[in-house]
Amino acid sequence: MIRAVNLGDNSEKTVPVQEVKELGLSNNWLELVEPTENELLAVSDATQVPVNFLKLPQTSGIVDLRLEQGYGIINFLFMQDVTLTKEAFPIVMVFSKNFLVTIANKEVQSIINTAKERMSKTKVDPPAQVTYFIIDEIVANHYLQIEKLENLTANMEEEVVEKTSSNTLKKIFKLKSNMISFNKILWYERGLVFNLKKCDGNCIDARARALFDSTHEELTRQVDIVETYREILSDAINVHLSAISNKINLSIKALTVVIFYLTIVTTVTSFPNTVATFFGISQFGNTNIIIIIAGLLVSIILPFIWLWKKKWLTSKRLEYA
Repeated sequence: MIRAVNLGDNSEKTVPVQEVKELGLSNNWLELVEPTENELLAVSDATQVPVNFLKLPQTSGIVDLRLEQGYGIINFLFMQDVTLTKEAFPIVMVFSKNFLVTIANKEVQSIINTAKERMSKTKVDPPAQVTYFIIDEIVANHYLQIEKLENLTANMEEEVVEKTSSNTLKKIFKLKSNMISFNKILWYERGLVFNLKKCDGNCIDARARALFDSTHEELTRQVDIVETYREILSDAINVHLSAISNKINLSIKALTVVIFYLTIVTTVTSFPNTVATFFGISQFGNTNIIIIIAGLLVSIILPFIWLWKKKWLTSKRLEYA
């Protein structure tokens, strides 16, 4: 679908493919939502921008700035929920002094609509300034993602302190992986905004360039915040590993006591054979069979009871050991 937004009075209308070229580009914003190949070709023909530049990237994580003669092309990313997935939705913006073209999926429509609300209703908004509105709204949405990361990180810390399970560790590693991807995107977007500030006057004026200063500062701040949360998760993993190490040390100490006790029992029960070996006679040959059986049972049952009281025979203790 192609919508034409007038940058002067903010009026909108849907434009059929065959009427795109006759529309005229001056002070117009062509908004393409999940466009077809024919719609891309029609816009390419009207703007003289190669159709390959208008297509949404098929590879995830693409953030790019391309400066051509008279216009610029931006590939930016919108993160929907960084706590659940690494998926990011691309948006392509082609801007010049006279026109603006945006190509995006429906998931980015909320950002586009918010940018429209910021447009002036009494004067013409330069295309570069509307581009700034869109990028600034995407960057502002990053703070919502950061707030989700903050809450989830706090919950992870509590889980690690109270009781760590394999599921908790899986969540931590998944969240760290998502944070790394998110931070990488923030780095790329910050570099793109920095380069935008250096554009010449052919596609972006000095006033619009100045607007991107605050956006660059916000992205820098976001990079630092996400990196801080990632370090917190790393510390949580270290706390868990320290707890496991302490449990292993306690298990080794307890095992030492168990082995010492079993050694005493083994020595006592093997004493008859020792006597027979040294003296060559059976000193216990006349011992009642009941006494022998009772002695064997006691030597077996007593260690078993001791180990059971020490909880060494429970599945939970064996798991930690």
